[in-house]
Amino acid sequence: MKKKFTLALACVLAMTTMLTACGGSGQTPASDGSSSAITVKYSVTFPATGTQADGANVLAELIEECSEGRLKMEFYPSSQLGDKAATFEGLKAGTIEMTECAATDLSAFNDMWSVFSLPYLWEDGSQAVNTVMDDEVKAVLEANAEENGFKIIAWTDIGSRSVLNQKHAVNTVDDLKGLKLRCMEDAVLADTVNAMGAIGTPMASSEIYTALQQGTIDGLDHTPSVIAANSWYELCKYFTLTEHFTIPDPVFVSKVWFDNLSAENQEALLEAGEKFADQWNNEIWPAATEEGLKVMEENGVEILEADKEAFQAKTQPVVDAFLSKASDGQKALYELLVATREKY
Repeated sequence: MKKKFTLALACVLAMTTMLTACGGSGQTPASDGSSSAITVKYSVTFPATGTQADGANVLAELIEECSEGRLKMEFYPSSQLGDKAATFEGLKAGTIEMTECAATDLSAFNDMWSVFSLPYLWEDGSQAVNTVMDDEVKAVLEANAEENGFKIIAWTDIGSRSVLNQKHAVNTVDDLKGLKLRCMEDAVLADTVNAMGAIGTPMASSEIYTALQQGTIDGLDHTPSVIAANSWYELCKYFTLTEHFTIPDPVFVSKVWFDNLSAENQEALLEAGEKFADQWNNEIWPAATEEGLKVMEENGVEILEADKEAFQAKTQPVVDAFLSKASDGQKALYELLVATREKY
């Protein structure tokens, strides 16, 4: 079934790539001091298969096309060049050129980014990514990223996380009580899972399948596409559309490296990022989400609707507690996001 999922998504990716062409003058371009292509090492934690990996291949093609071969991306999945912390250090030093991560991961450099970990901040992924791409919000986020050594070239919708478990159907928020749910290694995210009545169990995503087999956890929260790609549906048969976390991913490059590119190559890279975001957010990710739900249903997973207002009410104390202790930067970003999201 995983092969079927990958093949279906590959068809979508092939179609969207063929429909996209990057501009070029047709003239022989100037290079950044070398006749050979400039390597763009793309270091990420996600695996070599699945929607994000397929998206990485699309991004690689766009970078090469938009730069007319002057830039060539090399894909390093599964933390091959190091974990997130090591990758960030590599970008700051200019030894690694590009990465993608959850917006919350940038809270390691400025606490304002932790606002993205708040539950029910968005109605869906589309609202989230449109909000962060709004001119005023985009300017604030990009300026802060650049202060910390990163140049954002794209924002991607990674969907909303919902609850998958192997114990029983979760029809109401009370049904979560006592379930051990894997959550990301973030205090606010764990507090949210606990507030809903479950027992938040932080662990790396690579440990989930084994933890489900051994009963260390009863379930997890994630998006349909990622669940399908990792075959967690083989062990869990109840998926409730709580959609409590929606955290967009920025794709960004090393600023020190970017600043040393020619103006022509900078423009090409930004063009590739813009085209990738458009394809990903409007074609690739929606298709992957639909396919993920289909794969789960075909494998016997029961898809359940959730009373999201009830779940949101349970998690509101987490938001209130966060804001009561928030820094000025966190409060300012939260207020800006809330005001801007109404447009989308």
